[in-house]
Amino acid sequence: MKIVKILLSIMIILFAILELVKILPLDIANPIMLTSLATLLLLRSVEYKNSREKRGFILTCLTAVFVYVVVIYNVFIG
Repeated sequence: MKIVKILLSIMIILFAILELVKILPLDIANPIMLTSLATLLLLRSVEYKNSREKRGFILTCLTAVFVYVVVIYNVFIG
């Protein structure tokens, strides 16, 4: 799981840099970056679940779901 978290973090940073230097447009880089962030949050919530921290698990799950909803809204509606 540690390798997946590192890869997702690198993806987030890479797409943020590509967006900042105008290599990729906002319409392409932003959904990929936010989806990677939400997946990283879900992995973190699994770690909270395994360590039996209920508050951290609930907050990270809700945050991840919110980010997924924002991505779906921006891609399909916005």
